Amino acid sequence: MEQTIQDYGLNHFAYVSFPSGAEADAPLVLTTYPDSWVERYGENRYDRIDPVIARAVGTMLPFAWTIESFKDPLTRKQKAFLEEAAEAGIRRGLTIPIHDRQGKASSLTLTEFGIEPDFQRCIDRHQHALHLIALHLHAKLRQDDHPEPRTRPSLTPREIDCLQWAAKGKSASDIADIMRISRRTVVFHTENAKQKFGVATLSQAIARGLMHDIIIFA
Repeated sequence: MEQTIQDYGLNHFAYVSFPSGAEADAPLVLTTYPDSWVERYGENRYDRIDPVIARAVGTMLPFAWTIESFKDPLTRKQKAFLEEAAEAGIRRGLTIPIHDRQGKASSLTLTEFGIEPDFQRCIDRHQHALHLIALHLHAKLRQDDHPEPRTRPSLTPREIDCLQWAAKGKSASDIADIMRISRRTVVFHTENAKQKFGVATLSQAIARGLMHDIIIFA
């Protein structure tokens, strides 16, 4: 994961996943943040007051943030936490929430530490790709946690093509124009692909397709 984000010109990430139905348990955290900050964050259970985490749990859409963007109402502890984060060098980030059908809430955050002049440009340029990377990471970790049958789903060429174009950020209407078929047919193929993967959303189908090497992410 570290090598992957470096290929996009980024240096720091934090993947956080909370246990289903076990709010008292510490979350799983995978990160490239400095050890000193990770230890301080864990010892103080800052995940319980972190405004970024709170927002990620409550939304499905990726969001960009800065330390200054979090407005009242904030608790005294949250304000102190943000001041401490700023002192540690955390400036801004992009957070991608992930909610799966098992009720597990997770998020991937790409963060600027200190001053990284190209950070915002990299985020703006690669946000769609980073969203897919987050879904792929989460799907892989869930697969390791709860192994699924290794049988490779059998998708038709049209289903694969539709997922491939969707992975590149194309809408159903765009795909219809590219493939010279109706939008209804595109939806038909993507719905079939979702059913074969046993998932609820197109993004999850794309993540499964990437995991099984059925579609190629480029």
